[in-house]
Amino acid sequence: MTVLQDAARGAAEPGGLGLAVITYDPTTTLSQFADARGIEFPLLSDEGSATIREYGLLNEDMDPARAPEERRAMMQRLYGIPYPGTFMLDTEGRVTARFFEAAYQERSTVSSIAVRFGDAAAGATRDAARVETDHLEALVWATDDVVAPGNRLSLVVDVTPKPDMHVYAPGNHAYRVIRLRATAPDFLRSHEVTYPPSGMYRFEPLDETVAVYEEPFRLVQDVTIPMRQDIAELASAPNATVRVDAVLEYQACDHEVCYLPQAVPLSWDLSWRPLIRD
Repeated sequence: MTVLQDAARGAAEPGGLGLAVITYDPTTTLSQFADARGIEFPLLSDEGSATIREYGLLNEDMDPARAPEERRAMMQRLYGIPYPGTFMLDTEGRVTARFFEAAYQERSTVSSIAVRFGDAAAGATRDAARVETDHLEALVWATDDVVAPGNRLSLVVDVTPKPDMHVYAPGNHAYRVIRLRATAPDFLRSHEVTYPPSGMYRFEPLDETVAVYEEPFRLVQDVTIPMRQDIAELASAPNATVRVDAVLEYQACDHEVCYLPQAVPLSWDLSWRPLIRD
């Protein structure tokens, strides 16, 4: 694994993240692939899948010994592949986090992983939309403005409650919790919203203490674009785009008034990246 650690260190930008890929393919295949796709980050060959086995990632479903005879030749070519995923390493080569998906066709984008670590993806806020209501202001953006079937990306809302206002965080209460809910297109698969730690607000007249946000905070809603034939056809159309619609739901209060629940429509216009089929 030392070679992967060294490659990741060498690829790292100051203060940022480096990238290195490890695969069971031979070096000749990786070299041809990198030249054809213009890939500049390290592609590391793990022939024999020694590192893949060491990390317990070998896909045993591809074992030709367990396959029907008519599929054995194909399995022989594929045996050695790992379950796909992403490991995060620190500068000492220690694994600090990992990201794996249920289906090999679906992957978290690099920018969405960066946001999970609290970083804004490079350039992501450049085209952010500003939203203002009577109770809060918000900066609305997506980690990726070009997407493809199989991508898991993040919809991000940076919320700033207005002075003396608070909105409700998850907790044991009957108020509407602030949340981001994707509504279209219907093929999007939504994951759990990521909430930051909240504060506690004491309202003496009702003798209640509830979880709230009074200071700026970030909501992150991950969505996955499934890898399906009909979606791939949409993505393959020339200059194709996709609009993602969502609703920001919340309830706000100040020190005297609790306002009616709100539903603020939001949208992101994204471009499709056509699949490479050759």
